[in-house]
Amino acid sequence: MSSESESVKVSDSIEVEITGREASLILKYGYPFPDQATAFEKVAGKKGYHRVTIGEFWLEIIVGDLCRSIKEVRSLPLQEELDALCDSLETAMGNSGSSGFQLT
Repeated sequence: MSSESESVKVSDSIEVEITGREASLILKYGYPFPDQATAFEKVAGKKGYHRVTIGEFWLEIIVGDLCRSIKEVRSLPLQEELDALCDSLETAMGNSGSSGFQLT
C-alpha cells in the first residue's frame, strides 16, 4: 500500500520555475513546512530562475498563506508582488500537466 501512496505523491507533484527572490518571499510569507521549505531554501536569494518541485497539496497551502500575508503586510508594492506570485503559483497548479511553468 505504501508504494501506491508514493505513486500518488509523485503524480501530484508540480514543477515550478521561480526566481531566488520569489523563493525568499515564499519562505518568509508562505510559511512552508520544514520538508517543503528545503526546496525553496536551496534557491532563495540566488540569481536567475530555478526549478522547484513540490506537492500540489503543499503548494495550495503555501498559496493560501501568501494570500493571508497579503492582507497583513502594509507595503503596497510588497502586496502587489505577493499577489502576482500567488497568481503565478495558481496558474502553475492549473497547468500541472505541463513540464513546468515559469514565474516572473
